Amino acid sequence: MASGSNITASGMQTMTQVVAGTDLIDDVDFNNMRTNVARLFGGPQDITLGSGSGSAYGWDQGGAGVSAASAGSTITRVGAGGFKDLQDDIQAMCNFLGVALRSGVANDVSTSDTITATTWNNAMLNIRDCWNDRFGPQSRTSSTDGSATRTSAWTNTLTQETTWTFANEADCRQFFNMGGYLGVSASRSGGSSSTQNTQWTNKFNSVSDVWLTHDSVSANAGSTSGKGFYDLTTSYQQLCIYYGGATPYTSDYIKVEARVNSTTNPTVVYFKTTLVDAGDNVIDASVDGTLTINARRAAPDANGSGFSAPVPTDSVGGISGS
Repeated sequence: MASGSNITASGMQTMTQVVAGTDLIDDVDFNNMRTNVARLFGGPQDITLGSGSGSAYGWDQGGAGVSAASAGSTITRVGAGGFKDLQDDIQAMCNFLGVALRSGVANDVSTSDTITATTWNNAMLNIRDCWNDRFGPQSRTSSTDGSATRTSAWTNTLTQETTWTFANEADCRQFFNMGGYLGVSASRSGGSSSTQNTQWTNKFNSVSDVWLTHDSVSANAGSTSGKGFYDLTTSYQQLCIYYGGATPYTSDYIKVEARVNSTTNPTVVYFKTTLVDAGDNVIDASVDGTLTINARRAAPDANGSGFSAPVPTDSVGGISGS
């Protein structure tokens, strides 16, 4: 059995490196690697939301493509205990995440090859690389999946709600586990030439996209809460708020909140955008022109891995208020 250094990460099955010229490989040495690959390829963990994402994993890509080794068997190229099959899975994970393949792992073993200790150990290290970066795909493609518009002038408070509905709970968790983002953005155009309008245009441009990730929220401006998908509950929680106006518009703000339909069986993610045009201390000038609020989605790209992420259905509610 392997006797080298342990390779560990939170939530991952501990793997042990081999010592060249000393160790014999047991089935458990191979299967520990396979277990960690299977955890990433398998179904999402059923974690109650509101508790954070620390133990979350599972991309639901059909399970690992390599079968477990059994005691007394030989490590082969393919099939049960197949190292080349294990390499295929590791290569797919690294492609998806943009993780560099370590020495030997990229070169598929053939029936005439001897697997070196370096290649064996680097396979384990690559698995840990992927585990630690499991929420970070190499790239994402952003899209606007729906929009709500308003052309009536307003002077007080507007609200708008967008919902994202997944086919089932597993799809919802899988989307965020693969590093998918959901969010909103807003813009204002046209209307009268006024400082009030300019202030709101600048605010929207400054914030840009407000993205909900698995464990946090991002925006180009404003105060963000650090709450991600796994922190949500069935009550709205603030993701971002941004004032950012010049005097006398310092009390005007944009606020984005989010919630889910269930913390144990989440299938719907709700976003609420609130726009407050507070008193200007001089004259409460109206905001006019065309106001647009967008439903935004950043889907993880496959990058040659063969992976695919679920696509939720968006519903963009109207903008209400005055």
